[in-house]
Amino acid sequence: MILILDTNAVRMLNPNGSNADVLRIIKTSGTAKVAVPEMVLHEMIAQQVIEYRDSYEKADLAVRRVHGRHPDLRPAFMALNRGMDIDDVRRGWERRYKAIFDIIPTTGDMALQALIREANGEKPAKMSEKQGEKKKEGARDVAIWLSIVEYMRKNPNEHVYFVTKNSKDFGDGGEWPAPMGDDLRGVESNITLLPDMDAVISALTEEVQASQLSAEASAALKTLSQTIGDLAVKLMRGKPQLRASLLSRFDRSGNFKQVTVRRWLAPPDAQLLGVTSVTGHKIADSVWFVADVEWLMWGVAQAFLPNLGVAPVACIWETKVLMTTSGVERPTIVSDRPIVRRLEPGQREKWGPIVERVIGPIDELMGGEGEKLLARQLLSYSEENGNLLNFIPALIVDDEGGVIE
Repeated sequence: MILILDTNAVRMLNPNGSNADVLRIIKTSGTAKVAVPEMVLHEMIAQQVIEYRDSYEKADLAVRRVHGRHPDLRPAFMALNRGMDIDDVRRGWERRYKAIFDIIPTTGDMALQALIREANGEKPAKMSEKQGEKKKEGARDVAIWLSIVEYMRKNPNEHVYFVTKNSKDFGDGGEWPAPMGDDLRGVESNITLLPDMDAVISALTEEVQASQLSAEASAALKTLSQTIGDLAVKLMRGKPQLRASLLSRFDRSGNFKQVTVRRWLAPPDAQLLGVTSVTGHKIADSVWFVADVEWLMWGVAQAFLPNLGVAPVACIWETKVLMTTSGVERPTIVSDRPIVRRLEPGQREKWGPIVERVIGPIDELMGGEGEKLLARQLLSYSEENGNLLNFIPALIVDDEGGVIE
């Protein structure tokens, strides 16, 4: 089974929105593949590029107007000096869409056939008349349609759900407009039209109310705390900067010295801080959910500052998690990028009790040889962190941050 979406079904799709979450659930659960024709991918990217270009031009004009009204002719706002970066925007949206959708090829031959059909006004292209002048359009619709037909010919045993609001040109899935019926001859029973994402949810899933789901989701996420550190190491690898708080510089007011780290040296420990925006759908016997989740993580990381070397740090990781309430299936972190924050004093009621538990008495931590021996510090923070000693060398760090062999 495959779900193929038309451009109008995913217009300006927000990769972090509820519709994208439903598509991820359907795909990850194995209920159906989720795909778009290549022509749809290009249309979706073009929509974002056009919006970016228009917004940039309006912002640039607004900044120029503000500058012109400043009495001292001094820049009131930073000018948009870099200029538009269309290629970077296009690459970014392509990466985000491909993380959700498989791509069905739209070949050059399909594009040529689409133009020929448009020239002849053949469905799903059309010919309209305005003020006595005939207008031909719809070549992109034809290219999308031919991409689907070709996929069906190559996969005759797979049922296709085609999601489109354009019943005027594609038909309603009952009697196909000519020559679309000829395109489908022999495989016409293998395709079902759905008008929108609401119909997708009704056909392929059963929505679960958040009020019924929150407790089960929180319980499943708490069990994930045991393995979230492994996912953190994997997803944060290659990220140039991660913000954290240096545990060895704790003071009585509850503030930490801020530090920027390159990477975790080993999977950090983690504890669930909060769960919001839970949405769930039942598929077969499993309940899948997506939620925004905050984790408190602590462990050993490589610092950017050479004098710190490796250091015990803690941070808050904001994620979007996709998993089942049973926790049997492998969980997925669907955040586009890791959002990592330092420990903020204003939120101490959330992280404070955990930090107090994992780092032990502050006086013992800050005094004597405990400050010099990284491994000994680490053991003081948390018994669970003992396994990290297998991943790092036994280094003694002097007061200036130098390493003593």
